[in-house]
Amino acid sequence: MERNNGKEALSRRGFLVGAASAGALAALGLTGCAPSGTPVADSQNGNASEAESWAQRLNVDIASALPGNTREEVDVQKTKTCDVVVIGGGCSGTNTAVRAAELGLSVILVEKTSSIGGASLKSWAPSVPNSSYAKAAGAVTDTDPIIEQWVADSHWRVNAAAIRQLVNSSGAAVDWMSQNGWEFTYLGMGSDITQLPDYDQREPLFQAMLDKHVASSGEVLLNTTAKKLVTDEAGTVTGAIVVDGDGMGIQIDAKAVVIATGGYGANAALVKAVFGFEGVFAGLPQNIGEGLEMAWRAGAQKPQNFGGQMLHQTLARATDALVGRFDDLPCKYPMILCYVANLLNVEATGTRFRNEALVLDAVPAANSSAYQGSFHYVVVSQDIMRALEQEGLAGLGVDYSPGLPPEYKPAFELDTPWTGIAEVFDAMVETGGGYKGNTPEELAEAAGMDVTLFADQFARYEEFCASGADTQFGKSAKYLNALGEGPYYLIIAEENNLCSWGGLLVNTDYQVLNVSRAPIKGLYAVGNEAGGNLYNDTYVGFGYGMANTITSGYLCGTKLAETL
Repeated sequence: MERNNGKEALSRRGFLVGAASAGALAALGLTGCAPSGTPVADSQNGNASEAESWAQRLNVDIASALPGNTREEVDVQKTKTCDVVVIGGGCSGTNTAVRAAELGLSVILVEKTSSIGGASLKSWAPSVPNSSYAKAAGAVTDTDPIIEQWVADSHWRVNAAAIRQLVNSSGAAVDWMSQNGWEFTYLGMGSDITQLPDYDQREPLFQAMLDKHVASSGEVLLNTTAKKLVTDEAGTVTGAIVVDGDGMGIQIDAKAVVIATGGYGANAALVKAVFGFEGVFAGLPQNIGEGLEMAWRAGAQKPQNFGGQMLHQTLARATDALVGRFDDLPCKYPMILCYVANLLNVEATGTRFRNEALVLDAVPAANSSAYQGSFHYVVVSQDIMRALEQEGLAGLGVDYSPGLPPEYKPAFELDTPWTGIAEVFDAMVETGGGYKGNTPEELAEAAGMDVTLFADQFARYEEFCASGADTQFGKSAKYLNALGEGPYYLIIAEENNLCSWGGLLVNTDYQVLNVSRAPIKGLYAVGNEAGGNLYNDTYVGFGYGMANTITSGYLCGTKLAETL
């Protein structure tokens, strides 16, 4: 339903205006920006004042980094009515909309871009125990140990009920998608990894689901950006203000609003402020955080673990500059070596910071690197390069396939000779993707490292390789390849941030909680932004992010139909 309201103007609280650095200061709690005129439900809790104080310290006004979302008011010219409005048309939002509509609710799905599917169009595979695909492959998983280990790895600072619900419901969620035309492939890989259909099939599959279930009683608004949540005097969320591609303001009145906006990973100023990370963002550029901002203004709590990012995989800074200049394998030489355990890794000052065997697993590799900074160096010598040129990775004793992201991985065998490696590495240095020096001291000086620190670390590492015993980090002797003679190179390696996670706290019904941990009536969240109750301060990996995306939408849609 819809009705025209002429030129009714609805004002919103003014955002702070300024450079992105102002938003960064706010993110650090150095400026305050509390929700104004929005009552918080059930704030009579005895700990409410302490919770409010904590919320203030975490308060983030990111308006200065939100293109097109800083206007003082929206001129509402039209009103629409539905049971549920879902803000964000990625996998979690689309699944919520489709499932709710399938069960009889009228749904309006709002998507700021022209396409449906979001990051799931680029994702690979969720971890899904006990789906029909797993059972067909003869795999039956006892999920209790998985859940217990997950909770323990998070130091028990998570919602164990939410984790249990996710792990034990993901199979049903995938089977539901299968019933709606999706064909998954069970790979197993020790974590019930279940691959999504081919990339080019996904958006048509989402669209078919929407056409089948949502279109008859609701609609999908593409190129439409949500600006503000509507609340009544009691603090209940009763709808949303959106602006379509023509600039028309629309108020959507609804019994429930679902935030599914994908987080703030593309908001570099905010990521730096709350996580201290300046690495590579490989996610969606539209995910800048306005969904969180709207929910916070409606009284939503910012969890104590706010700031987490979904770091996954390592990239070599030189790769883009080398692509096109060299063939597919040579242009990836630096990046491949970022995934080789047989080399020395050091941080910006020249100190070794980990057992390099961590590079064999994407999430430990990313998190161990990001802990010490936004980049690290991989040390390569003339002796290493000579072995690679003669026998490829096999010349270093590598007996594993480096775990590059599929889109970056060239076709090669472990014993494929690395021809022209010196030319590639010199081009890497020339284009700013690394450094070169004839001695360890010259290399350190070129990179701005502490010369004495790096030279001493280099000498210690050579001793470990000679003795076969790494007394610094315990790396296995089979990965201890002496660097030997120069010249030497440093590869600049950066961590790949897929997206942010968390920012809102939800219960197992996906209701958004206020600072007293009471549900804000009418407000729900799914996907990345609802992940704050699943992890402590670090994403655990193994396909659980995509599993949460699929499952939270399916479950939220189901629960909305049961409640409304």
